Amino acid sequence: MKKDTSTRDNIDDNINNNSVLILTQYSSKASQLIKSFTKNIRFLILILIVITGMTILDLSMDLGFITFLSDETIDSMIIGTSLFLIVFTILIVRPVFKSQNILEKWSNLFDKNAIRTGIILSINNKNKDEILFALSETIEQIAIPLQNYLSKSDKKEFFDINFNGTTFDILIDKSTIKSVDANSLKNTIQDYGSIIVKITDGIIDKGVTHSFIQSLQKYRKQEGNKIGLAMIIGESITQESHELISKSKDKIINENLILIEKPLTDPDLMNLNNVLH
Repeated sequence: MKKDTSTRDNIDDNINNNSVLILTQYSSKASQLIKSFTKNIRFLILILIVITGMTILDLSMDLGFITFLSDETIDSMIIGTSLFLIVFTILIVRPVFKSQNILEKWSNLFDKNAIRTGIILSINNKNKDEILFALSETIEQIAIPLQNYLSKSDKKEFFDINFNGTTFDILIDKSTIKSVDANSLKNTIQDYGSIIVKITDGIIDKGVTHSFIQSLQKYRKQEGNKIGLAMIIGESITQESHELISKSKDKIINENLILIEKPLTDPDLMNLNNVLH
């Protein structure tokens, strides 16, 4: 038992360390890009001052105050400086778009961790009813419509949905929402995306994760529904499963698939029971 607990703790530590490492990398890159942009602003201001000066010079020549330069010379200087400013602006704006992408990934990682933590704290085991209610309490975008719907429904319409030979333990989409408060929840789900949950009694390994990803991709392709959230809930998670998701070229899978570890029994409680006996 101590060995199993140690293994689980090591996996948790690796996952937490990876999350912290990714967040640190994202924040560091974003900070560097923003600093690069702010550092170049002074040059942008300098060029604007030069253009303003040349415009004033051109106006002064038109009014006859200055005659030592021709209009063609002033116009050529303004055009040349303007072209340089356009190129320079493009170069300094590029890092801003890069930092935006990094910050979006950072925000997505925070959202996934918040949902993961909320689900874990809201359920005692891998019971479908508990998971469904946990979803209604954790996901702010669908909370009220789903809670209202569940208060008037027996919830079974969301359970054990067979799709193309695969059974989704929980599926919330426009096809599974029945008549009670249907319009409110349907509109919300169409905007947020379908919610799909797989529950396994064993380890979430690379094979389980890969099979679920293929099912999600087939579902999205055949049904035409976007996926707002997908989850696999199991006893423990292998590092290979996390890597499979993080390295996926499918943006929907990369951003919306969450792996959740929920052991049937609390290892600390089991250790305490062993000590007492």
